[in-house]
Amino acid sequence: MKKKLKILYLGNFGNKFSDKTEEHIKFAFEKLGHEVITFEEKEFNTQRLLSIKADLFLFHKGGENFGVGLPRLIELLNKMTIQKVCWYFDKAWKGREIWLDRVTPFVDYMFVTDETWARRRNFNNVRILRQGIGNENLSKGKVVEKYKGDTAFVGASYGQRYSFVEALKEVYGGGFKTYNNVFGRDLYDLCASTKIFVAPLFPQDNFYWSSRVYMIIGSGGFLLHPKLEGIKTEFEDKKEIVYYRNGRELKEYIDYYLEHETERLSIQEAGYKKCIENFTYLDRVKNMLGTII
Repeated sequence: MKKKLKILYLGNFGNKFSDKTEEHIKFAFEKLGHEVITFEEKEFNTQRLLSIKADLFLFHKGGENFGVGLPRLIELLNKMTIQKVCWYFDKAWKGREIWLDRVTPFVDYMFVTDETWARRRNFNNVRILRQGIGNENLSKGKVVEKYKGDTAFVGASYGQRYSFVEALKEVYGGGFKTYNNVFGRDLYDLCASTKIFVAPLFPQDNFYWSSRVYMIIGSGGFLLHPKLEGIKTEFEDKKEIVYYRNGRELKEYIDYYLEHETERLSIQEAGYKKCIENFTYLDRVKNMLGTII
């Protein structure tokens, strides 16, 4: 039997405007028999963190969202004598690249979702670990009147995403809706009530995609997603997901799958099954532990 760990976990556990990712990860560690000691990012305190006895220190951004500067985080990592692991979720660009470049040398393992960044670097301790779907509530949602619709985008509209959303509104009018800050069982109900979800081209690239893929497919939704080189290793085109290459093709697929319900539902069901059997946070945590212990 592998060693049972005491994990000191620094995270943003109280964020109601999120998928409660930290809670899913905590649940996964505990389900595997490990002890998890949680510490809120907003209460970041070097001496208190150093005083807690544990085998492993896990963090995502180390208090970055609460104004904890790099010097304080690196000071903590320098003084820690236990194993140090970071799991960084976002696309690495601009200030995030600087953060990753500075922090990575001070951890034992840096797990990232942005494989594009990893391919540009020569760090020996970097590993790819995608996000997933929560393990606690994997039953499908119910049809809810307020969510009923043909096509939808879930997420914040900014930059190139705004243009993407406005273009679809222009074509589909009230048949296209946008939602933000919909999580948990509400997202399951949304996925049961809306026929087609679309993911934008931005900010994806060939080896980075957002957790939206797992959240929507793993909550039972049908997803049209940009065609990327890396994601093909996880979901098969026109069997578990449908990939598009440009705006014209996206509109063609929306129209086609609105007309072909049986085909759409078959893909939707296969994607859901693939996700909950392979890409839950329990699966991801098992992969992490297989690397570090």
